[in-house]
Amino acid sequence: MTSSLVLFRRALADRRRWLLGWSVGIVLLVVLTLAFWPSFRDKADDMNEMVANLPDSVKSLFGMGGGVDPFSPVGYLSSQVYAFMLPLLLAIAGIGIGGSLAGDEEHGVAESVYVLPVPRRRIVFERWLTMVALTSLLAVVTFVAVLVTVRLVDMPVGTMALWWASVTSALLTWSIAGLAVLVGAWTGRRGVAITVATVIAVAGYVITGLADAGIGFFETLEPVSLFTHYDVLHSLAQGRPPWSALVLVAVTLVSLGLALWAIDRRDLRAG
Repeated sequence: MTSSLVLFRRALADRRRWLLGWSVGIVLLVVLTLAFWPSFRDKADDMNEMVANLPDSVKSLFGMGGGVDPFSPVGYLSSQVYAFMLPLLLAIAGIGIGGSLAGDEEHGVAESVYVLPVPRRRIVFERWLTMVALTSLLAVVTFVAVLVTVRLVDMPVGTMALWWASVTSALLTWSIAGLAVLVGAWTGRRGVAITVATVIAVAGYVITGLADAGIGFFETLEPVSLFTHYDVLHSLAQGRPPWSALVLVAVTLVSLGLALWAIDRRDLRAG
């Protein structure tokens, strides 16, 4: 059995510079963002007065809802790192990797990949595993960068709270990027895969944000949004992830299963 995951290992090797570049970018962004917290902390009363005048919908979309002081340690981490910035970056990275599955067909190199003496499902699985591994590494880089920086700026947030916030961000990324893998396996079109996953992610973010603001129509749609089950504020405040994070795990696994099913039942395009 060729169980050495050769495609997976090759994909990781090919993306070493990609991983380094993304890691450096995330670390710099985290450090620069959290370095400003002492200044905001010292002027929290004035800043809260400004935020209080914003519409609830705007506050929710920027991770400042839920009745949490946006300039408290938990509120600042949520609004400035975990609610928007980190999901955005990881989603871009994950969708790009997930959509690359369909790129083989669009670029006319599908034959060189799918003629390998391994099942199609194996190729899709190793591409999916590449996405999981790389985005997980970025989530770990984020955790380390946040942990070190919050200690330097004396921000009192527990290590486990930061760990679970980073883990749930990875789960959210897998569920979104897994949809890109599924659509890519189903259609063979990279652009379609990236577009569908991106639309679902953006729509989910908007739905959850406006539902948290109490807008009735979006409250009805809230359960179908992946961001609803992300609930990173719970992870930061409670030091553990919400049970609803299991929905993200389920979406990830179902998407993978459907992708493996789809790739065996579709005629591949040469280019």
